Amino acid sequence: MVLRCLLVPTAPGLDATRRLDAALRLGRRLRAHIGVAFMAPCPAHVMAGMASLVPMDGATIDAIERGVREAAAEGKAALQAWCGREGVPFMRADGRLDATFATWTELSGEVEPLLTLAGRVNDLVIVDRPNATEPFTGRALDTALFSVGRPTLVVGECVPYDLLDHVVIAWNGSLEATHLIGQSITLLHEATRVTVVHARTERFEEARAADLCAYLRWHGIVAEAVTLPVEGGTSVGAAILAEAGRRNASMLALGAYTHSRVREFLLGSVTRHVVEHARIPVLMAH
Repeated sequence: MVLRCLLVPTAPGLDATRRLDAALRLGRRLRAHIGVAFMAPCPAHVMAGMASLVPMDGATIDAIERGVREAAAEGKAALQAWCGREGVPFMRADGRLDATFATWTELSGEVEPLLTLAGRVNDLVIVDRPNATEPFTGRALDTALFSVGRPTLVVGECVPYDLLDHVVIAWNGSLEATHLIGQSITLLHEATRVTVVHARTERFEEARAADLCAYLRWHGIVAEAVTLPVEGGTSVGAAILAEAGRRNASMLALGAYTHSRVREFLLGSVTRHVVEHARIPVLMAH
């Protein structure tokens, strides 16, 4: 799948700089458009949440609406300033589709339905690593993974200058990892270097039978295969991140939540560990 439309969802009070930087560094390699979608709750939802705390009158409603408008104006101004610093055309109107530029859209309502529909008409959703102090980040990640049906790029603390310098794929032969590879072939083809890591788990023989490196060669992608031993007491997620660090990976790619979320909550989750601890961007699909 060709990745030409990169979606950066954001919300009032959030700094989108890291996500925009990641989108730009991918966009210039892929000649992709960066669409920023500002998602703010509509006044009715805000009032419903505040009804038990403060009396609702005309002045309160006006203040809520004014706050949303001001937050949207601040977000748009911040995007325009970023575009100016980075030399990115804003709201390009010349009709060219083979160049990187940024657009701004304002959406009103709940995050989940807004992001679900917006994400389905884009090729990649770029979100921040969840932060407990910013509920939007967790809601955006969950929606992108479980409702959109497109790959999701989770941006952590570090945004490498070249995200496609060295992509490490954590391969286990799962349906989720298969979806990710199928939807990301174009991106992987642009990578300077690709390494496929097979963690030695109960699914190791199954993953070996599904020779991903051989498949990638048919798409013109030469990848190195690495068997990753998992020492006793070390989680698979920690072992994968350590290997990615040793190999100076610029991006990690893996299928997300290959078991039920209940099972992973009880027994531990490779996905959750990677999301919580990865410093580099993580490309995922469910």
